Amino acid sequence: MRSRKNRSGQKPWPNRERGGGDDRRIMHPPPIHPELTYKHRLRFTCLTAGSQVVTAQNLLDCLLVSSTATAAWDLFDVVKIREVEMWAISAGTPSPTSVLLEFPGQSGAVAGDGRNYSDTSMGIQPAHIRARPERLSGAAQWQASSSFAMFEVLNCSVGTVIDVSCSFRNIEVPPVAAQNATVGAVPGQWYFRGMDGLATGTTKFPPTGVAGSI
Repeated sequence: MRSRKNRSGQKPWPNRERGGGDDRRIMHPPPIHPELTYKHRLRFTCLTAGSQVVTAQNLLDCLLVSSTATAAWDLFDVVKIREVEMWAISAGTPSPTSVLLEFPGQSGAVAGDGRNYSDTSMGIQPAHIRARPERLSGAAQWQASSSFAMFEVLNCSVGTVIDVSCSFRNIEVPPVAAQNATVGAVPGQWYFRGMDGLATGTTKFPPTGVAGSI
């Protein structure tokens, strides 16, 4: 029987013809990454017109697991931004309604892209922006719980919908407690909080479309 050859004229699997099997076998299990990574699109609604700096601590405090009725811990250890999207419409007679967002500039040794993203509604057409941080900017890199500004909402009106697409990850560090205590939490239950990290009753940007906010 004529043996198969590749374009170079060599037999592709010489060991098979000798009964030795394929010598390209995996000799051991491949390495794995034990860290838990989670991608999620968080949705919030603006209750108070104005501005808001959103820190890494705020975003990590958006997803909590409770240990007691008054204590909760961040479900993840680090976070980075994939994109932020905003929608706002003008109420009543056509009057301009604007949304404005920025990924701040350099903070300490961490660089930002320093860019502003804005749009204006003139009637039934909503103001809409979809902003992604530069690949090497601070917001696009893994950030632990801190006061580092991931992004800043410079202007939004009441009713503005804000979607924040994040990647979360667990790493080998001690768990971090939520900045603000919980009230009436069920131990072991996980909860959502506002975009500013505050409880549902006090936040200016409550989570929407979710169950289990506190």
